[in-house]
Amino acid sequence: MSEARTSGSRSAAVVTVAIVLSRLVGLVRQRVAAHYLGTSAVADIVAASFRIGNLAQNLLGEGTLSATFIPGYARLRGSGREDDARAFAMRALGALLLAVGSVTLLGVLGARALTQALAAGFSGEKLSLTVEQVRLLFPMTGLLVVGAWALGVLNSHREFFLPYAAPVLWSVAQIAAILVAGSLHVGEAGLARALALGALLGAALVLVVLLRRARRFTGTLRPSFDFADPELREAVRRFPSVLLGRGVIQLSGLVDTLLVSFLGDSAVSAFNYAQTVYLLPMSILGTGEAAASLPEMAAEMGEGSRDARNARLRERLAASLERVTVLAIPAVVVLTLSGEALVAVLFRTGRFDRDSVERVAAAVAVYGLALLGNASGRLFATTFYALGDTRTPARLALVRVAVSTALALTLMGPLGMAGVVAGAVAAAWVEASLLGRSLASELDGLGLRALPWRRLVLLACATAAPALAARRLLAGRESTPLLALASLATTGLVYVAAAAGLRLVDPTRLVRRLRRR
Repeated sequence: MSEARTSGSRSAAVVTVAIVLSRLVGLVRQRVAAHYLGTSAVADIVAASFRIGNLAQNLLGEGTLSATFIPGYARLRGSGREDDARAFAMRALGALLLAVGSVTLLGVLGARALTQALAAGFSGEKLSLTVEQVRLLFPMTGLLVVGAWALGVLNSHREFFLPYAAPVLWSVAQIAAILVAGSLHVGEAGLARALALGALLGAALVLVVLLRRARRFTGTLRPSFDFADPELREAVRRFPSVLLGRGVIQLSGLVDTLLVSFLGDSAVSAFNYAQTVYLLPMSILGTGEAAASLPEMAAEMGEGSRDARNARLRERLAASLERVTVLAIPAVVVLTLSGEALVAVLFRTGRFDRDSVERVAAAVAVYGLALLGNASGRLFATTFYALGDTRTPARLALVRVAVSTALALTLMGPLGMAGVVAGAVAAAWVEASLLGRSLASELDGLGLRALPWRRLVLLACATAAPALAARRLLAGRESTPLLALASLATTGLVYVAAAAGLRLVDPTRLVRRLRRR
């Protein structure tokens, strides 16, 4: 195995473990919330307010900073200019604080207008409580954005576990808040407020942990407001196109929430639960792999000729695509064929009844079809960022939003929430195809011929077999939690055995690597 594949595999494994830990605790948080709120009108308020309040994080957070900050910081370090890299980091922090402060203030002041625009199906007390929640959540996301700067520093130094495991604190704070509020019998509105306050406290805890660790590499946390640094100017030059790309994708998600808000009570919360389930594998396949790949790719950009650079990037990209595909296969099978069992195991408790399970599972099954497209698109965009091209991903993100919105408007009438999700799925594949085509032209190929396609197809067939068998056995019968768990476990065991037998995964090597890390 080449050095590029080995280093990328190790980093991706560490990121995967950290993200899995964070997402599992996040699922516990969602399960606790589901126990108290189910898919009620207040659950709709919580889902919509977190989506709107997260605007600052989604626009300025990890994705944007990864595309603008990490490449410059990694290049400076790769050329041995450690002092310049630290100075650049402090100037980037100063610029980020100004941007975050402005966006947070605007979000708090404009909470009512934002809520009326992005949750137009809400009215009366439902609207008022959502506005109150949004005002609490904008400061929370401001703290998380500053934490994303620290994440960028740590990723550039090949520290991946802590940045992606730290959000555990965010989830734990919310779990504690809602459990305390539930024991005090404060009512559903009080539970919603408790979640928002817990999220604010959790964000502060995450920020403190990440900043303390980042300081070991930067030597200081004193931001600089001297913006004459040429590297900072280059990052700022990239910023508008990255912000456009992130912004239109977030706009697409907000439009989806807006459309779903017209589908009646419980629609927004069911939509949110479905996204939570989908984002567990997606965060591993897309976010995790991209996070591990970007510093490696960026550090190599200045070495050798264009042909040599392209060959290295193709090798890294092919290795990443293989890992993503191997991991996507069981996720796609479970979401599309065993979604109802998965949702029941994760959320069925208290007010989250069988009807809630069925509504969420229908959307999860459609979402599963987007996994590989979204993950591949994220990797292609990351490669463009390493090349210094932020305009191509932004331009194609616009195409994605146009396709998603047009299809959602067309399909939501006959299909309801599933139609909105179907529009997002189709748009993800359109964007990934266009990104791949453009990147292949830039790199003289994508390295796809190196992928073991026959073994991947065999792995998919083997993994789908037990899931299909379970669907037939349970057809027309309500699955108990024990049966659902047994079905999922059987699919997982068959996948692991098949992947090992086909030499696509080496479990013993993975365990050894993780233990060393």
